[in-house]
Amino acid sequence: MKTKIIKLSVKSMREALTDFASALGKAGRGEKVDSQREISFESIEGLRNVLTKRRLELLSAVKHQKPQSIYELSKLLNRDLKSVNTDLKVLKENDFIEFKKITEGRQRLIPVVEFDKIDIMVKV
Repeated sequence: MKTKIIKLSVKSMREALTDFASALGKAGRGEKVDSQREISFESIEGLRNVLTKRRLELLSAVKHQKPQSIYELSKLLNRDLKSVNTDLKVLKENDFIEFKKITEGRQRLIPVVEFDKIDIMVKV
């Protein structure tokens, strides 16, 4: 199975918008556009604020232990449900995690991580 990689970069808003405009132009001309997911941050501090040690542990637990609810995830991590919900919200807002909505029986959200590896690129 092919490893799915999510690429993180630290670059200015201007650089990110330039990259986006370039990809949009290529797509408009029918040229091949790199389909690898990339999430950009304006600073290393911004990246660190989103990907804390606890949130990385949460991503790993979702990926490898496949909890069937947020409640189950909080129990696996031995963490308070409210703090897990807060971390999941931040990860969702930054495209690191998705939710599968289950409506059979009791309605619940199943957290899902769609990538296997995170590559971080920082210009010097």
